Amino acid sequence: MNIKNFVSTVALLGMSFLATQAFAHAALEAASPKPGATLDASPKEIRLQFNEQLEATFSTIKLSDPKGSDVAGVKVEVDKADMKVMHAVLPPLPAGAYAVHWSTMTRDGHKTKGSYTFTVK
Repeated sequence: MNIKNFVSTVALLGMSFLATQAFAHAALEAASPKPGATLDASPKEIRLQFNEQLEATFSTIKLSDPKGSDVAGVKVEVDKADMKVMHAVLPPLPAGAYAVHWSTMTRDGHKTKGSYTFTVK
C-alpha cells in the first residue's frame, strides 16, 4: 500500500467513526402509557425507557393537558436503580387528550427530545 492510499484509508475510517458518534443519541425504547393509548382511568405515572443512561439534571418530562397547558404537580426523576429509565408521578387526570413531551441528555452529552399523545376516557 502506498502512502496516498494509506492516508485515504485513515481519513475514511476517521470520518466513519465521527459519523457513528454523531448518531449515538438516546432513543426511546418503551413508554407507559404507550403512544396513542386510550386509557379507561388516569395513569399514576409516565415511564420512559431509553437505550442509554440519562443525565438526571438535564432530562425532563412535561405533560400538556387538552388545552395545551402544562399539567401542574408532575414530579419527574431518573430512576437511580436504572439510569436508562425516567418517570413522572402524575396527579389525577380528567378525561381528555394529553401530550407527553420529553427531553434527555445522555452521559456523553447528546441531547434528544420527542413527544407523543395518549387519551384518558
